[in-house]
Amino acid sequence: MKKSIKLLAIFAGIIAFLIPQACSDVDKKDGELEQERLEVGRALLEMQASDVAELIPYYTDDVEYHDPIVDINGIQDMTAFLNQLILGASPNLSTIVEDETLMDNTYTATWIMSGTFNGVPYQAKGISIFKFMPNSSQVYYQRDYYTEGDIMATTPGLDEAIMGFRTFYRCAVDPTFECPLPPPDEVSMVKSQMSSQDQISSDQLVVGRQLVEIHAGNWVNVLPFLETDYEYHDPIVDIYGPDTMAMFLGRLFAGSSELYTVIDEETIGDDIYMATWTMSGEFNGAAFNAPGMSIVKFVEGTTQTYYSRDYYTEGDVMLGVPGLSEVVTGFRDYYRSAVDPNYVSP
Repeated sequence: MKKSIKLLAIFAGIIAFLIPQACSDVDKKDGELEQERLEVGRALLEMQASDVAELIPYYTDDVEYHDPIVDINGIQDMTAFLNQLILGASPNLSTIVEDETLMDNTYTATWIMSGTFNGVPYQAKGISIFKFMPNSSQVYYQRDYYTEGDIMATTPGLDEAIMGFRTFYRCAVDPTFECPLPPPDEVSMVKSQMSSQDQISSDQLVVGRQLVEIHAGNWVNVLPFLETDYEYHDPIVDIYGPDTMAMFLGRLFAGSSELYTVIDEETIGDDIYMATWTMSGEFNGAAFNAPGMSIVKFVEGTTQTYYSRDYYTEGDVMLGVPGLSEVVTGFRDYYRSAVDPNYVSP
């Protein structure tokens, strides 16, 4: 009996030694995969002409890619697309990653892209989402969000149209913009008292979602969560301070009372909330439907937000404006003809 107990004790000791060792190996492998995914996501975003052949294998054979204009399916078309875009239309393309997060199998990052497109210089801000295969560093899905207006703004023949739309939009919603057009009616603003709360990530998720799904019926509810140095950006407008944000939202929903946003996917980590979404409704009578992505940054450990940016293409809004829709469809035809291997220009 004593011998059996002694053997059992020895066996238990071996198990106690092996289990932590096994867990340590698993943690190490998970950490290595996480680091590799961060490096792959960053490399795919910062891809330059000399990197294309080396980085293509990080996409799966059935990879799916989307941007505001192009939809790609399969590695063959993805290879052709990247060759036509980076080796052909934009050989000096340069992308710099700003913020990045990796949650489970999803990598997201904001970036600044610059270069030339068919000889026309441009600079654009954007955000991307990559989805990895389970336990792999191969990407099966990528979507880039940016506004084609940043390219149109430097394209002769299209620059006046995009600048005209941006002026029209800022006149309608930006309280700091010196509008050259007749001023819109002033909208009465409601200012909420700022409040502080003990917060965790789940609370940040709720607040981030509320900021993205904001609409005419609830926009005043987000004001208490804006820090005194809060800033907001979209493809056209830059807003600084909660009071100016309140004026902006009042004007926006005065002209877009039926504007609604539905979240598709969302993540929260390291006090940063990101979400993809679809926005639909009307802007000053022009109907539109637009996909987009947002980033919201919180003061560490709180639900007070100091920064948010919405990424979408203003071309989706311009499509509903008489006289501008032709400009957008013309540019998209021009762009797809240059980079989309499956596109046949009408």
